[in-house]
Amino acid sequence: MAKRLFLADHVHAVGVNGDLVFLDVERDAYVCLPEGEHRAPLEPGRRALCPTDPGMAQDLLEVGLVQASWSPANSCESPQPPALATPAKSALRDRYGVPTLRDGMQIAVAIADMLAAYRGRPFKEIVDAGRAQRTRPPSVSEQLVETVDDFHRWAPFAPTSAKCLLRAFMLLRLLRRQGHDALWVFGVRTWPFHAHCWLQCEDLVLDDEPDRIRAFTPIMVL
Repeated sequence: MAKRLFLADHVHAVGVNGDLVFLDVERDAYVCLPEGEHRAPLEPGRRALCPTDPGMAQDLLEVGLVQASWSPANSCESPQPPALATPAKSALRDRYGVPTLRDGMQIAVAIADMLAAYRGRPFKEIVDAGRAQRTRPPSVSEQLVETVDDFHRWAPFAPTSAKCLLRAFMLLRLLRRQGHDALWVFGVRTWPFHAHCWLQCEDLVLDDEPDRIRAFTPIMVL
């Protein structure tokens, strides 16, 4: 009989077309097991699995992706990931106007925030900074869309990289400074393997196109 194992507290997992993908937040590492979804099916809550191959179970234990004992993070009473709507619309526009003086101030604040809370920090600290205690899911409003428009107008002129992680981090921090919020979604695809992240509010994607992100299966939602 297959032994039930629990994901380590810092690990997330998802099945992708028969493959099994793990995200180890502490190590900032993804692990993909081809056809692993069939050999170690995840339970619906995606916090436990039952490997049918003893050797595979031992390997997962040794590398710290799973643990033999239950922990509070794997409890059905623990906070569950926010519900994620199917992405249908994008907040991106074809053109943006010229940055304003006020945008220059936003750039300065965003850069200071990036230097203080992002640059040089481990992935786990960045993820922890992106977590939020919510009483309700983020919702779309005219003010939120205006803030997103402002960001995309000045972001190309900010001296930062175009990495999806940094872009999403900066936009999320800006939204929260303005009293808004969004879900931070981390997704994966296989063959070829690729990881990506984006911000989403209801079915509106704030920093990408729905057609692009539909190729990714969410593995972690903050």
